[in-house]
Amino acid sequence: RKVRILNGAHTASSLAAFCSGLDTVRSMTEDPVVSKYLNTVMFDEIVPFVPLPDAERRAYAETIMERFANPHIRHELISIALNCVSKWQVGVLSSVKDCVAKHGKAPVGLSFSLAALLNFYHGAFVANGDYEGQRQGAAYPIRDNADLLAIMNAAWQDAGDIGKVATSLLADTRLWGEDLTKVAGLAEQTAAALSRIKAVGVKAAMAER
Repeated sequence: RKVRILNGAHTASSLAAFCSGLDTVRSMTEDPVVSKYLNTVMFDEIVPFVPLPDAERRAYAETIMERFANPHIRHELISIALNCVSKWQVGVLSSVKDCVAKHGKAPVGLSFSLAALLNFYHGAFVANGDYEGQRQGAAYPIRDNADLLAIMNAAWQDAGDIGKVATSLLADTRLWGEDLTKVAGLAEQTAAALSRIKAVGVKAAMAER
């Protein structure tokens, strides 16, 4: 319940929200575009596939949404981003696969979350060896396993072909423990979402969901 609903919702929304210019979990609940996306992902794409009675899983999700909006808690989105590839694999991928099993295709919102993750990991190594991305002209740290960061950096060297970047990263079993291009609809939707993110920005692409 915690991994799928709390951790899954955190991971599915935090990177997109951060790259939209937001800094805290609470701010996600206050921004109309990000809040709509978060609610859709939570209640349409995660909660229905948690193996619990519907009333119990929905009640827990409502509690989590209240926690996200708590004005007395300042939870930085950039802190959630630490090691987010493994977090997505553990907390989000099961919901994606369960949706595929029921509907035959990966869910739109969670596919977008994967595109947002790939966008977040679009960075460069700097002089001191750190790996950094750029948000609105300012650098942010991307912290993860060194081998994983090297894989991401190498893939993004061909940033002129966004579809190729998305497909090559989803197919890389070193990142996910499996080839995600074999998950029905996931690669296509992720590549399309990533292309829109690069074309119009994360928030505008999110608003199109």
